[in-house]
Amino acid sequence: MIHKYMATARTAMQGKTGGGVLYMVPDMVMKVVYLVPLLFIWKILAESGYEAEMSAPQLLSYTYVNALLADLTIVNTCLSAWDYDARSMEMFTRPMPVFGQVISRTIGEWMPQLLLFSLPMFLAAPLLGIRILPKTLWALPSLALCVSLGFAFEFLFYCVTIRLRNVSWLTYVIRSAVVSFFSGTVIPFKILPFGMDRWMQYQPFGSMGGAFLSLYTGSAAASEVIPAQLFWNIVIWFAAAVWFQKSRERMVSFGG
Repeated sequence: MIHKYMATARTAMQGKTGGGVLYMVPDMVMKVVYLVPLLFIWKILAESGYEAEMSAPQLLSYTYVNALLADLTIVNTCLSAWDYDARSMEMFTRPMPVFGQVISRTIGEWMPQLLLFSLPMFLAAPLLGIRILPKTLWALPSLALCVSLGFAFEFLFYCVTIRLRNVSWLTYVIRSAVVSFFSGTVIPFKILPFGMDRWMQYQPFGSMGGAFLSLYTGSAAASEVIPAQLFWNIVIWFAAAVWFQKSRERMVSFGG
């Protein structure tokens, strides 16, 4: 049973590295380009005496870990492209559940970046003066719940794409912007003004990357984060499963 999923993941991993390691360098460079300015911003704010509910080491660790695990904190799967190029019907012609196909393929596509970029950057963090170890082991189950919720949202947004049919690219762009902000991966909730963090962390997107990173850096308590993540996983997965089942008929009716 597990073998077919492992084979799918392995094939996806080979597909990512089929053009050679140099093919992956632009993605790594873009992550560094995103990371360096943010690190300087947090250092400048700390030196200027700016007061926030997160310390400078926490902000640096928050941003650094997010760059290393960006694929996991905000999940993007092949569904975003499959419906765009009319290949989504292929999922229903294979002897595997659709959910299992997408998840195993996505995990396989993550592995090259994790091994060739994230792992070396993780080991280099102490040399850059960044605290890289998690403040609590609750960060591990939180990351698992974050990834699970990310997949649930992917299937949910895929149903939106099926519903709108010819505007899949627009759906993807809007979805990326909304999730990036409301998940707390770009700007930590703790430094938002006007007490916005009090409600931002309890909305569904707040249980994704921002929840995990808050636990990782010690700026939030597990008693607040984990129950919210469990709740939204149950709600969003239920909604995604029900809507996906109904969307299959609509997709076939319109010819894929």
